Amino acid sequence: MDTRILKHGVPTRLFPVVPEARKEQKSVSILLAAMVSVRPYAERVLAPLGVKFRKRTTLSCFTEVTLTNDVKGLKDRPDALIVVETGRSSWSALVEAKVGRHAVDCAQLERYIELAKANNIDAVITVTNELTPAPTINPTQLQKSLPKNLSLYHFSWSYVLTQAFLLVSAKDSPFANDDEAYIVSELIRYLEHPNSGRMPMDQMNKEWPTIVSNVQAGHPINGKAPEIVEMVTSWHQEARDIALLMTRKLREPVSLSVTRNQVADPKGWVEGEVRSFCNEKSLSFDLDVPNAASRIQIEADFLRRSVRCIMKIGAPMDRASNSARINWLLRQFGKAETSKVSIRCITRGKGQNFGAMASEIDPKADEIKALSEIVSFEVEMSSDLGARFNSRKRFIESLEDLVPTFYANVGQHVQAWVPPPPKVEKEASESQPEKSTPESVDVDTDTSAAVLPVAPKKSAETSFERPVWASYWQIPEAETQDISGESANGSSSPVHPQAAGSSR
Repeated sequence: MDTRILKHGVPTRLFPVVPEARKEQKSVSILLAAMVSVRPYAERVLAPLGVKFRKRTTLSCFTEVTLTNDVKGLKDRPDALIVVETGRSSWSALVEAKVGRHAVDCAQLERYIELAKANNIDAVITVTNELTPAPTINPTQLQKSLPKNLSLYHFSWSYVLTQAFLLVSAKDSPFANDDEAYIVSELIRYLEHPNSGRMPMDQMNKEWPTIVSNVQAGHPINGKAPEIVEMVTSWHQEARDIALLMTRKLREPVSLSVTRNQVADPKGWVEGEVRSFCNEKSLSFDLDVPNAASRIQIEADFLRRSVRCIMKIGAPMDRASNSARINWLLRQFGKAETSKVSIRCITRGKGQNFGAMASEIDPKADEIKALSEIVSFEVEMSSDLGARFNSRKRFIESLEDLVPTFYANVGQHVQAWVPPPPKVEKEASESQPEKSTPESVDVDTDTSAAVLPVAPKKSAETSFERPVWASYWQIPEAETQDISGESANGSSSPVHPQAAGSSR
């Protein structure tokens, strides 16, 4: 690699020997060593930053970094340096990591930005337990503007864990050999343990109970108050945590639905959410699940002290009656538990809408027939939390229980209606095809033998087979049937073939 920017550095180690007090250095060394060892994992982690890997691309990572060009008065030393090189082009980034509830200080981050600028480094990456909607959004609010040609990114420890989990859950093995799969599996095992320093979002901001009580009492809300801004920021973190949680449960990338403007202007996004909360007294976000019938809207209602999940489904317009359209939706639930699922029928124009619990709806009822034309449905599951809504931790627990439950009973069953393709209409004068008779069979005059059409051979049906490598690295088949993704012993970590006594 180009060593002109690096005065001193130690290559990252998969098994670092560092004092117990330096957990940040230990965790970041293990993470970066796994990226260096497993190319597919490095590609996944760095892809949102626009870093591209090619055949001749090399990745180098160092800890205990000292750079060539010092910044006057800077006594801090970044946790790591990442260098990606492809031919003559290169991309580099400084890394600063924190574990537990520690966060990167604004002044410290600005010093690292100055250090990166002095050494022509392309980016600064922070890695903490704070969650943001996208890696391009950093939780630390800078007092100074970011220098030109320098980018600021953020990873959460839950994000790097989720990327590893998606890799080992792939249908087709992305690994070059068993060693790569084993390294990523061990990284998952490490990050899932509390001693690694990774912490999921487990409570709202400390002013949450006071804010809830003020809303309940009807007190005016000051949108400029720091605690309201902090609450919205905590809500965004919880939204990201649920997206990562659902990603690990479904083994598919579940993401937050955010606009380009929100990503480009995080501060303006928070301010808009604060204004909306002051008006509506509620917070919400949308989840995008691959191939789901619609986005899943999650909402926290402060006035009712409830949380709810909603999917909006278009009605099948090829069904003539309202009863047939409701039947189309109800049949999709099959044997799912719908005792807590409600359906709201949205009618055309200003007609009266109708809503009831799914288990109590009678499609043939007179009130259904009396409705105007149904054009869409809102399928909802809600939970009245009562006093639990005021609790910082119990609110999070209730929300993280409702979302997977809603998806298990509604989201994975409901399919969007797709209009049928147009059909070719036969002309009235077109005659019906004649039925074949023995007289219509062609006869070879030389052999006097009938030339009969040969029936095509049926292709052998092959059942779907799991990839060979999946028996080592994927979650056991029995666990995939449970939406919770939890094994009997509470662990979903893959097992190395040698440890299991298997051989390939």
